[in-house]
Amino acid sequence: IASTVVAVGLTIAAAGFASCYVLQAMKHMEPQVKQVFQSLTKSAFSGGYYRGGWSER
Repeated sequence: IASTVVAVGLTIAAAGFASCYVLQAMKHMEPQVKQVFQSLTKSAFSGGYYRGGWSER
């Protein structure tokens, strides 16, 4: 039983460290992601109307 408790504790600790690392990585990537979204919306909506999605009928 003691080894199961130790294994569960180590798993929880590893999950905590992993989530902390992921959050730090996302903070560093945020400006790059914003720039990609801005460039996508500018290209899709340039010219005054939406250029993607639905085909003309």
